Amino acid sequence: MKHLIIILLLASSCFALIPGTNPKWALDVSAGNIEGVSAVNKFGRSIDVDAHATDIWDGAIAGDGGDLWVAPTQARTHAISSTSASDDGDPVGVGARTLKIYGLTSWDTKEVSETITLNGTGSVNTVNSYVIIHRMEVVTSGATNINVGAITATAATDGTSTAIIRAGEGQTQMAIYGIPSTVTAYMPCYYVSVVKRAAALATEITLLVNTTPDTELINFLTKHTIGLETEGTSYIKHCFFPFFKITGPAIIKIKAESSTGGTDVSGGFDLILVDN
Repeated sequence: MKHLIIILLLASSCFALIPGTNPKWALDVSAGNIEGVSAVNKFGRSIDVDAHATDIWDGAIAGDGGDLWVAPTQARTHAISSTSASDDGDPVGVGARTLKIYGLTSWDTKEVSETITLNGTGSVNTVNSYVIIHRMEVVTSGATNINVGAITATAATDGTSTAIIRAGEGQTQMAIYGIPSTVTAYMPCYYVSVVKRAAALATEITLLVNTTPDTELINFLTKHTIGLETEGTSYIKHCFFPFFKITGPAIIKIKAESSTGGTDVSGGFDLILVDN
C-alpha cells in the first residue's frame, strides 16, 4: 500500500515534472518530508570528447586516457590525494582541507559518506571500502582556492581512479550513479549540452545502465540515445512519461561520442529514489 501511494504521488506530479516540477511536492522530497523517498540531481562534464566512447566525468581530459570510467572490481579502500601540496588539512593549506566522500560499500546497502582530512600530494586512505564512489566534494578550504590541484580517489589493488575533482571545481562532475538493491530509482528526465569552439559537429549521447554490477561491471545496456548537431552551443532534455524505472542494484551513466575532437560535453539526470 505504501508503494502504491508513492507511485500515485509520482504519477500525479508527472505533468508538472515535464518539463518542470510540482513545487510543493519537489520541496517536500528535497526536505525529507516524504518517508522513504529521496531525490538525486546528478551532473557531469567531459571537456575532451572525441570520436570514440567517452563517459561524462572528470577523468575525460586531454592526454589523460581516462575516457571510460572504471568501477573497482570489488569493495576497495581508496587512497585520496591531490596534485597540489596546497590541498592540505594538517597543517592547513591555502586550498582544500577536508573532503566528503559519498558511495556504496556494497550493492545491498544504502549510500554512506565519510569526511577525510587531506594531506596534499600524500595519500589518505578512506575508512570505508567502496564498490562505487559517485560523489566527492570539498567541505573546508583555505583562502586561495576551493581546491588548488586535482583530487583523485584511487582504488586499492585495482589502481583505478573511481572519482576525480578537477582543479578549482570543488566537487566531482560525473554523470554516473550507483543504485543499491535497497531502493528503486525513477528517472523523470536526463539532459545534455554541447559546446564547440569552432566548426559544426555531430555528437551522439547514450544513456546506459548496468543491471548486474554485483556480478559484473563491463556490460551496460543502452536505454536511450540523443543526437546533436551544432555549430556552437546546444542543449537538449529528454523526459520519460511514465518515468524510467531502474531497479537496484544498477549503475547509471551517460556516454558521448563526437565527430570532432576536443568537444566539451555536459550532461546529467534526475532521480527519485524509493525505498524497497
